[in-house]
Amino acid sequence: YRFVERETSSPWTAVLAIGLLFLMPRMVADLFTNIKDFPEMVFFSLALLVFHHAYERRSAGAIIASGAIWGLALGTKANALFLPPIVALFVLWRWLGNKSERQGRVLLAIAIAFVAGLAVLVISWPYLWAAPFSRMLENLQYVAVRGRGGTAAQNLAPWLSMVFYTTPLAVLLLFAIGLPSTIVRAWRGRSADQFLLVWLVVIVGRLSVPGAINFDGVRHFLELFPPIAAIAAIGGMESIRRVSAHPAFRATIASVVLLTTAFATWASHPFEIAYFNAFIGGLRGAQARGVPQATDYWGSSYRHGIGWMNENAPDGSALVVTIGSHMVRLGAQVWLKPGVTVLSGERATVEQAKTLARERPVYVMFITRNEWRTPIDRDAERRLRPVRVWSLDGAPILKLYRYTP
Repeated sequence: YRFVERETSSPWTAVLAIGLLFLMPRMVADLFTNIKDFPEMVFFSLALLVFHHAYERRSAGAIIASGAIWGLALGTKANALFLPPIVALFVLWRWLGNKSERQGRVLLAIAIAFVAGLAVLVISWPYLWAAPFSRMLENLQYVAVRGRGGTAAQNLAPWLSMVFYTTPLAVLLLFAIGLPSTIVRAWRGRSADQFLLVWLVVIVGRLSVPGAINFDGVRHFLELFPPIAAIAAIGGMESIRRVSAHPAFRATIASVVLLTTAFATWASHPFEIAYFNAFIGGLRGAQARGVPQATDYWGSSYRHGIGWMNENAPDGSALVVTIGSHMVRLGAQVWLKPGVTVLSGERATVEQAKTLARERPVYVMFITRNEWRTPIDRDAERRLRPVRVWSLDGAPILKLYRYTP
């Protein structure tokens, strides 16, 4: 909010940026269920925004503070490794355009900020305490291997299509309107626009490196969305201002964008994590096209299945969960009534399930994540009718069957 307000002198544009960011369905889903990617986005964004403010004020202390915040982002997830390149490219762009900005004091503060970030990483991550250097190197080697497994041909399409298909149309439209004016202002030397563009380009570059992989929609690059929201709000409203300077017209456009974004979240609740926009025909269209993880890939919908079991399953029943059974098994201690036993179905055979069903009521529950299907849930789909299906846009997310011999 403060960043956009300072750059536009408009509280309403700042409110628009906040609304665009935090009303998107996928962002809401990760806010409520994602304990690593969302906090990483918060620390990542806060570190960059503090740095930009500090750089503009030439505040060495605040620059160092931004480095400490970066350390918290780095201690949360390895995405934060790509924050220093954003800082470096932004400073280089500023220095190439204006020799008066080349100050050794700022460069020294950035170097100290880098060291401060590493110190915070070590302090905040007990795993490193026994052997900081060797374990940090071991983790970097793991990240380097784990983050690369795709092919060059796979690079651009997956992450780009996920952004294109899972972002509300109003946000995409305002971003498309605002991006050209942002590029023009950056070319003319405006610091905030240069900063947003570098932020955007570095994250896009990370996702497009040959061999880079991505899965689970957009959750692995949430730090892309703050600059998208800021560009949409700042650049979009400035472009609209050229069409009409009347405040009522701009307020109407902003209100429509916010309301349609909020409606997308409301309409997909409580399955915001499976939201797809009209460009692909909603979740049904995404599933028809075979889009990976076009479902509740996080398994948060299991709460609804547990609620149904609490109300309808006889005491002594068994609940066989075939995909991500640990999520239900661990949560059952709090959420599931005592008379129901949770069993793992990932390694069980169909015959074992049928034998158990001769002894007591057996239910089979699974999210529709096709790449993790098992023989038991395939058998249930083939020969049984579900007792309950939870859907979004007419597409199934969670299925529950009463299993029979």
